[in-house]
Amino acid sequence: MSVSIHVLECVVMCAVFGVFVFGMMLVNPVSFIGDYPPEIQVQYYSSQHKEAVKEKMTFFTILRKVIGVIAFLFLFAWMAHMAGAETFAEGLLLVYGYMLVLAAFDTCFFDWVLFPNIKQVRLPGTEHMDKEYHQKWFHVKVMLPMLPVFAVGGLLISLIMVWIW
Repeated sequence: MSVSIHVLECVVMCAVFGVFVFGMMLVNPVSFIGDYPPEIQVQYYSSQHKEAVKEKMTFFTILRKVIGVIAFLFLFAWMAHMAGAETFAEGLLLVYGYMLVLAAFDTCFFDWVLFPNIKQVRLPGTEHMDKEYHQKWFHVKVMLPMLPVFAVGGLLISLIMVWIW
């Protein structure tokens, strides 16, 4: 198992994730509205004279999400293999590390640094809400319940890695 390859993979993964998320935010600032604190969501919808509508899960939406999850399962399994994981335990350790790094990057960079401090990437109508954008604890509380989900995902991905390689 190579720590240097794992670190390099994490850096590349965060860079790709960052470009993807930032690009989506520039194209459609409302892409991740559900990830914002409730006060910001309420202010956005009222300032834009819109009503919060939950997206209906169509067959194609579900299919797209399932395909995305399967792609990530195999991508992370391949990454763990490339980092030299040979056993289930090594794969689990590496994969859980990928997920933790990605979650920490998202929380610490996007939620704590980028969106609170750069008003150009804030939701329209919420640019003045400095206090609400700087709610670090809100983002930690959202991320913490994902840790067991990452463990389950890590188990599945490690099984795929051992099975294929």
